[in-house]
Amino acid sequence: MENWRDKLEISIVHPGLWPASASDVREWEHSVRAILEDPFFERIEVAPIADQQRRRQFNGWLRIANMKASYLLQPLIFGKEYDLQSSDTAERTFAVNRIIEAMDEAVESGADRVAVISGPKDPKEETEDQLDRLCESLLLLDEAAAERKLQLDLELFDTTVDKKRLFGESTMAAKLMGRLGRQTASLALLVDLSHVPLLEETIEDTVFNTKAWLGHVHIGNCSTKRDDGRFGDKHPYFGYPNGCHSVAEVSRFLQALHNVGYLTLERKAGLGIEIMAEADEEPGMLIAGAKRTLIQALQNVKVDAGKVGELI
Repeated sequence: MENWRDKLEISIVHPGLWPASASDVREWEHSVRAILEDPFFERIEVAPIADQQRRRQFNGWLRIANMKASYLLQPLIFGKEYDLQSSDTAERTFAVNRIIEAMDEAVESGADRVAVISGPKDPKEETEDQLDRLCESLLLLDEAAAERKLQLDLELFDTTVDKKRLFGESTMAAKLMGRLGRQTASLALLVDLSHVPLLEETIEDTVFNTKAWLGHVHIGNCSTKRDDGRFGDKHPYFGYPNGCHSVAEVSRFLQALHNVGYLTLERKAGLGIEIMAEADEEPGMLIAGAKRTLIQALQNVKVDAGKVGELI
């Protein structure tokens, strides 16, 4: 694919590469600045910023660097165990209100997108009942996001392997978004390549099933080998020996995205890189490897392909 710079807004997910930055202010500042100073990226995806002064500082940095930001609420939802489809009305309302408060933080930080996930899957309850309550919560969050001029991304997660969320399969995603219909103004789907094997789906089916509602995508890796230390949703580097994804799989993902029209939108299509660093891995090297993987994969995309998943 030529002129991919004109078609893609490339971002990087900050927290996993620098896990120590969650508690070390110096590490947070150093790592965020490293991304903002890298012209390869047009967007940074950050975890919630608890300190107001740091939020305002970050907002200023975004303006100076001419950078966009996404505010990832997944760490907050995991950490606080918020459940947007809880059968307990008070618990569900509390979760919605806390996430709306986090949207205000996102605005103060200069972000224009926020991302959320469903609560954990409850095997004792009917899936339809849980989806009904999730829809109710999403409508409230969509209204709040629209009021704040934020794009709201709902991420598909694994449902049985690691994080075990309710919302994950692409067929379920299509069903939920179809049910919400025209009631939402800001809600879209976030599809992560790393979750596809954990959901036991094909890359092409996932993209095809979600094509009408795609708002953002991530490329990442995972391992489905249970005896591997990075089994599950650990996002190892591309080409990891026991991993699922390298250049070939990223190429298939990009080809499928092109074929359904995601890479030919009037606006630039958002694509984020997500890697989680182990203690002995250098973030700079991981980022360089991911860039090379993405660039090589983009070179494999056929712009005249006639069907989803067709490769050179």
